[in-house]
Amino acid sequence: MNNRELFPLLARAARNWPHDVAVVRGSHRLTFRQLKSAVENLAAALLRADITAGRKVGLLCVNGPEYVIGSFALFLVGGIVVPIFPGLKRYEITNLSMEMALDAYCYSPQFSERLGTERTGEPLTIDLLQGLMKLQIERCCRHSGHADNRLLSLGAPMLRFTSGTTSRAKGVIIPQSSMIEYTKRFSNSYSIKKGDCILDLLSMAHIFYQVAAGLLKGAKLVVEDATQIDAVIRSIRDNRVTQIEAAPSFYSMLLAAPGIEAKDFRDVRYITSCGAILRDDVAAEFRGRFGREIVQRYGLTETGPVLINLSEDPKNRGSLGAAAPGCEIKLEATGALPDEKNRGEILVRCPGLFQGYYKPWTPPEETLADGWFRTGDIARKDSTGNFWIVGRVKTAINVGGVKVWRN
Repeated sequence: MNNRELFPLLARAARNWPHDVAVVRGSHRLTFRQLKSAVENLAAALLRADITAGRKVGLLCVNGPEYVIGSFALFLVGGIVVPIFPGLKRYEITNLSMEMALDAYCYSPQFSERLGTERTGEPLTIDLLQGLMKLQIERCCRHSGHADNRLLSLGAPMLRFTSGTTSRAKGVIIPQSSMIEYTKRFSNSYSIKKGDCILDLLSMAHIFYQVAAGLLKGAKLVVEDATQIDAVIRSIRDNRVTQIEAAPSFYSMLLAAPGIEAKDFRDVRYITSCGAILRDDVAAEFRGRFGREIVQRYGLTETGPVLINLSEDPKNRGSLGAAAPGCEIKLEATGALPDEKNRGEILVRCPGLFQGYYKPWTPPEETLADGWFRTGDIARKDSTGNFWIVGRVKTAINVGGVKVWRN
């Protein structure tokens, strides 16, 4: 398997497990072979539209097979995915397009009216699944036919924004080799294997390694809207889900829904929360109602997953766990903090770190110190080696000339 490119993951999965289901959303089910075929068809259409290596393409579609197909088609032709979150307004998308100098859009038809006036108005429609699933490609008026050679030289298939909203946030440059590293780290940490089923309720535009993990291990990926609790529970039951990937808000909504029983989670090995700190009262109520602990993971766009808590022991509730395989974590004193020996800013050093920021262009050597990345999060480390978030560096304020952290 090619360890520097993503499309070979899909090609290998289609060769090894052609008739196994790869991606599910609602009634839409694609096998690994169907997924590969759809990706190749879209890639051919991208080339016909002069979207080739080094071109930046805004990808706008809901979580599901379309997002997987759009991403891997762009990986195949060497394009650069610029995720556009479906919640953005038209003027925000226009601003993002102009600031990033997008060459084209690849989008679900329902988002057509959300795109700005800078497009050509001549979309190319590609049928992905016998009329049930379509994507459109439309070049931007400014399309020059020139590649972004800086990004191309780094092998960067995706620019991900740190805030998940607009390009005013930092555009993080993630090479394909780094995305493969994140995928392996995630897969190994959770012992994902053939026959597993990952329920992904997180944004594919922000966290992509769950998608690639299914291809790497031959696992099924199920995607649902986290706000549609009935549909989510039905998917857990029907697909025999073995791992749930969700934000803390999902578990609060789930606890408020009637008719859910502990037996609904009998096949689930890991019930995972990430993206924000899970409130202790939510975790405690979940344990009391279903007899299961929600485990947590910590990572950033720049690093991938780096701290993982797999413990079902309530004493570890709220912990980020210990360093993932291959990751080094240290705490660096940030000022007048109590117990500085075991408390400080989290610094990360690991394979697959990002390759800098796009806007403004910032190479990694200007961001990393001897290979260490500063996360901006303050944590403490307990006697068992587990890390616990206690605040942010930017929440420090000056009181009489002394730094005080609001934890």
